[in-house]
Amino acid sequence: MPYFTISSGLRGAYVDDSPYVIHAKTRRALKEALTYEAGIWRDGGYIGANKRAVAAIAAMQWRDRKNYLPYCLPLAPAHARKNYSFGVFVSPATRADYVEYQNGAGF
Repeated sequence: MPYFTISSGLRGAYVDDSPYVIHAKTRRALKEALTYEAGIWRDGGYIGANKRAVAAIAAMQWRDRKNYLPYCLPLAPAHARKNYSFGVFVSPATRADYVEYQNGAGF
């Protein structure tokens, strides 16, 4: 069963903001979780999180679940369109990570 860690924040930072672990039974469930996270940033005035980009990153991560490096959906403030310094990150997780997160230990 596929588990994923989703987080968002500055690209290149060592600690991402608000990471959480999900259990996505289908690629559609992963895409919905990423759409929700990207929507928060889009509502905050960031660009780069359109439907096509979210679908592409969800498909790439779903196919490449053995790669533990995170995929990044780059985001930029609307006033600085060339500065994609923020991102939504998705990487595979283990069942142990999911159980730990559900028990309230977090990261």
